[in-house]
Amino acid sequence: MRKYIVTIAILGLLITKIEAQSDVDALRFSLTPILGSTAKSLSLAGASGAVGADQSAVLSNPAGLAQFKSSSFNISLGTNTVKNQASYLDGGNKTSNLFVPQFSSVNVVWTNRKMKRGNPVKKGWVNTNFQLGYNRIADFNKNISYSGVNTQNSYTDYIADYVQGLDVSALDANDEQLSQGFYYFDNMFWYGYLIDSASNGNYFANYDPADGGVTQKGQIISRGGMGEYNMAFAANFEHKVYFGASFNVTQVKYSEKNTFSEGDNPLTIGNWNSFDFKRNLETSGYGIGGRLGVVFRPNNNIRIGGTIHTPTKLMLTDNYSDNLYVVYDDGTTENLNTIDKEFSYNITTPAKYGLQGAYIFGKKGLITAEIESIDYSTMNLSSSDNLFDENNSSIADKYQNATNLKIGGEYVINSFTLRGGFATIGNPIAEGDQYSRKIISGGFGIHEKNWAFDFGMSKDLTSDVYVPYSITGVAPSGVSNKLTGTRLMLTLSTKF
Repeated sequence: MRKYIVTIAILGLLITKIEAQSDVDALRFSLTPILGSTAKSLSLAGASGAVGADQSAVLSNPAGLAQFKSSSFNISLGTNTVKNQASYLDGGNKTSNLFVPQFSSVNVVWTNRKMKRGNPVKKGWVNTNFQLGYNRIADFNKNISYSGVNTQNSYTDYIADYVQGLDVSALDANDEQLSQGFYYFDNMFWYGYLIDSASNGNYFANYDPADGGVTQKGQIISRGGMGEYNMAFAANFEHKVYFGASFNVTQVKYSEKNTFSEGDNPLTIGNWNSFDFKRNLETSGYGIGGRLGVVFRPNNNIRIGGTIHTPTKLMLTDNYSDNLYVVYDDGTTENLNTIDKEFSYNITTPAKYGLQGAYIFGKKGLITAEIESIDYSTMNLSSSDNLFDENNSSIADKYQNATNLKIGGEYVINSFTLRGGFATIGNPIAEGDQYSRKIISGGFGIHEKNWAFDFGMSKDLTSDVYVPYSITGVAPSGVSNKLTGTRLMLTLSTKF
C-alpha cells in the first residue's frame, strides 16, 4: 500500500499520504462532551436537558426549549484557563499554562403561545417555539511540554522501522525535492543521514545506543474548537409532553504545532549532534447532524426526557507540512522542509443516546441528572479514494462504548439562585485506563421579570497519555498528562 502511494506521489507531486489521518483525528472530533454553553447549564455540569427553559437545551434535549413561555435572547461570554502537567521518562513534571477568552453562545427563541380571549390555552398544543443560535461545543486549546533521557531507543529507530522494506529509490531526493521540498517526512531523515541502510529495504537508526541514551523533549501547541449553528423547533402539548428537534451545522477549526527534539550522546562523534522535527497541521471544515428529543411531565414535580443525537458527518480538509533542522557533530547544519500538502476527507462521529430526569421542588429549587451512551467504535473515516479500511478496522478494535453521567442542582432564594454540578466522562479506549475526566461546577443567577444574569464556573480534571512514537515490538514510552481547566462564564438574558 505504501509503495503504491509513494509511486503516485512522485508522479502527481501533490498527493498526500494517508498516514496523516488516523483514528486520533476521529476521536478528537468525536470526544466532545457538551458541558454547557450558557452559565446556567455550565453550573449544572451540563445536566440541563430535562430542566429546559435554557437555550443550551438544544445541545442536550431540544424538547426542553418548549418550556419557554415567552420569547428570549441570550448571549454568553467566558474564559478558559488551562494548566497542563506532563511527565516523560525521568524528566519530571513540566508545567504549561494557557489563557483563552471564549465566545460561548448567542441564541434567540421565538415563542408562539396560543391565546383565547386573552388567556393562555391549556388544551392541545399550547405553544410552539423556534430557536436560532450559535453554541460552542468543544475547545482544543492546549499546551504540552515534556522532556527526558531515553536509554532504550531514539526517534530515528521509529523512522527506520517505519520505512522498513521500502526501496531506497523512494527515499532518495531529486533536484526538485531539494529546491521545492521533500515529498514525505521520512525522505528528510534519510537525506539528513539520521537513518542508514544495511541493504536495500533494510534500514537502521544512525546513532550508537551503546554509548548512552539520547535526550528527548517535545512540545505540542494546539488551538481551535468546534461550534454549532443550531436551528430548532419545539412544541408543548398541554404542559405534559414536550417535543423538540434541531438541525445542526458544525464548524471545525483546529491547528497543531508538534515539535520533537533529540540530542545525541556527546560520546558519539562523526554523525549528528541534535535535530528538531516540527510538524504543522491545520484542519478546517464543517459538518451536519441533528437531535430529536422528548420530555414527559407527569406532574408538577417530575420531568423525564430522552434524546437521540444523530451521527455528525464532518467534511474536513487538512493542510500540513514538516520541517527538520539537523546540527551535525562538525557544526554544519541542514534545514529541510516537505512540500505543503492538502487532503480532504470525512469523519462520521458516533450517535449519542441520552436519558434525562429532574425533580422540581416547587419554587425552591431542583435536582437534575443526565446519562449518555456513545459507542466510539462506530467512528468512521472516509474519502473519495476509500483509503481508510485499515483505520476503520483499528477503530472498531481500539474503542468502546462509553457512558457520561451529569448531575446538578439548584436552590432558589427569591430571585437569587445557587447552583452546583458534577460530571464524569466515560473512557472511549477499550483497553487500559489511560483516560479519565471529571468536572466539578457551580454558579449563581439573578432572575427578574424581563432579564436575567447568570454566572457559572467549572473545574475540569483530565488525565491521559500521549505517545510521541511507537516502534514495532517495543513497549512505547508515553507522556502522562494531567490537565486542569477552569472555565468562567457570564450569560445575559432578556425576554421580549
